[in-house]
Amino acid sequence: MRLALAILIALPSLAGAQPLVITAPAAPGGGWDQTARAMQRVLAEIEPGAGVQVDNVPGAAGTIGLARFARSERGNPHALLVTGLVMVSGVIINGSPVSLADTTPIARLTGEYEVIVVPVASPFRSLRDLVTAFRQDPGSISWGGGSAGGTDDLLVRLLAEQAGIPASRVNYIAFPGGGAALAAVLGGQLSAAVSGYAEFAGQIAAGQLRILGVSSPSRVTGINAPTVREGGIDLDLANWRAVVAPPGLSAVEQAALADRITRLAVSGQWRETLRQNGWDDQFLAGAPFRQFLLAEQSRIEDVLRRLSAADQSQPSNRGPALTPSTTPTVIGTTLLLMLLAAGAKAARAFQPVGQPGVRMSGTIAAALVLLPVVFTRLGFVLAATLLFAMVATAMRSTLAIRTIAIDLTVGVAFSLALSMVFTRGLGVALPSLTF
Repeated sequence: MRLALAILIALPSLAGAQPLVITAPAAPGGGWDQTARAMQRVLAEIEPGAGVQVDNVPGAAGTIGLARFARSERGNPHALLVTGLVMVSGVIINGSPVSLADTTPIARLTGEYEVIVVPVASPFRSLRDLVTAFRQDPGSISWGGGSAGGTDDLLVRLLAEQAGIPASRVNYIAFPGGGAALAAVLGGQLSAAVSGYAEFAGQIAAGQLRILGVSSPSRVTGINAPTVREGGIDLDLANWRAVVAPPGLSAVEQAALADRITRLAVSGQWRETLRQNGWDDQFLAGAPFRQFLLAEQSRIEDVLRRLSAADQSQPSNRGPALTPSTTPTVIGTTLLLMLLAAGAKAARAFQPVGQPGVRMSGTIAAALVLLPVVFTRLGFVLAATLLFAMVATAMRSTLAIRTIAIDLTVGVAFSLALSMVFTRGLGVALPSLTF
């Protein structure tokens, strides 16, 4: 009774005093963005005067937005983060130091099956046609979708497994949002694209895209297309989306947010939104939702472990923006160049005026050539330290144990500090030592 009374007292302040900010941890146009903006529209209708804002923070399967949200919104009862299956797998694949365990679960909202689409002019008229070509020459079929390890990627990898194709031969191109993947498939850069139906609905209705298969166990009402099973692949896969709050909320604040989202979920406006987007109503809150999250974590770990055991290779991560596997390399390259510049400045005092720079230039060139290998094998901290020491030593006119020790010490300090900034501050996984 006391908790219910406290919630009633808290609701006006939660709904009106300060705008609710919903973080969509992806680029505009994707499923998380669509969910956040649908919530924004419905809340504006059922809570007149309540301000609701959407903040897009894309990157690394949502783990960039997750890390920022958990860190900067702690204790804020006016903030929500859209999450889902993609983030569960993204945390595992990217080795994110921040996970959904660092948030406050509120509710699961929707479920959605994946669709495989091709341009209307594609020679592939059915999923069987596409899979036949895929089996004959896997590398010739370019698949596009969301972040590596997300639902889109998992569907393609599971389809390849069913078709007897090694993961190492799958040409999967990860994009930071549904809008980018849509543009790529319409532009002919992809053989096929994978995502939720809502992300392609407009182009399907306009006759620009053709659905080859839906990842549902049976045909979905409102989607005039065969299932993946009908295409000869024994596979179904569903995505889900939910909202979580920051850590550090009181029981009253958690209950008030849950009540607010419950009222959204049962509203007529939300049910119409589900119908328009082809989303399933999978509302789940409270303890059952928390248990569901734990079960999903275990399930996705098992799936990824099985796929990894079948083939140790990782999917390709090309695209118009930085994606999980390329981000550490680019960051590492940038930071190494910063280290080299710092080393050059520190070493000038040791280099006589007019000394030829042949040895220095050669060492820098060698360091940059070795960059892709050493970063992936030695990890960021050790590789950056050694390369820093190589270049700094080459720039000196004389060699001494003391100066080499100084170079190594400075390199370690820089590398550790920068590693902490990216892994702890930004939630970006950097390469670590491998054997």
